Amino acid sequence: MLITLFIGDLDMKNIMTGTAENHVAFSRRIAAVFPTLDARYEMIERAYNTAKDSFRGVMRDGGERYFEHLREVTLILTDHLRVRDHRLIVAALLHDMVEDVPFWSVERIEREFGRDIAVLVEWVTKPPQGSFPDKDARDHAYHARLLEAPRDVAILKLADRLHNVRTLWSCSPEKRQRKIEETRRWYLPLAEKHIILIHELETALVALETEAM
Repeated sequence: MLITLFIGDLDMKNIMTGTAENHVAFSRRIAAVFPTLDARYEMIERAYNTAKDSFRGVMRDGGERYFEHLREVTLILTDHLRVRDHRLIVAALLHDMVEDVPFWSVERIEREFGRDIAVLVEWVTKPPQGSFPDKDARDHAYHARLLEAPRDVAILKLADRLHNVRTLWSCSPEKRQRKIEETRRWYLPLAEKHIILIHELETALVALETEAM
């Protein structure tokens, strides 16, 4: 799977906070890349609405709608990393569906959005807990597999982790510390391997650690 990627400067604060971002603004961003009658634009719109409907009523630790996370991860890809592959954009919107929404599966993603997108979503989805003796074993297997993942999977997962780290402020100190350690152990090496979002992750971690002191 080939993904066109450009790195450019951007005000990340607006992306991370979702400033002035809504469906209309998001659609305009996508329309700047794909014509509105293009099948790729239509698939992104369908994924946006699907994810929004599937996570309706679900909130994050900070009190914001869970869907905001899906949209912000997508904006990191489109605005900051300049991703132009519609399959990766769609996968970003759907990346938590299989893991967090009971009525969605990899097979359903494949039926409704195609095999390439289903493969991307499956890569970033943790395997069922029943396959492992405990949560630590599952998390270790999941992260070890990510280190061997294709570059496009790493792009998606690092964008996801960056937004998660930047929104850890409202979490408990215990969860915050756990995520910091996990990010340093697994995600910084992944970022360094692919030379993606290294500075952004390090900056976010330092901010969290400084605040905790």
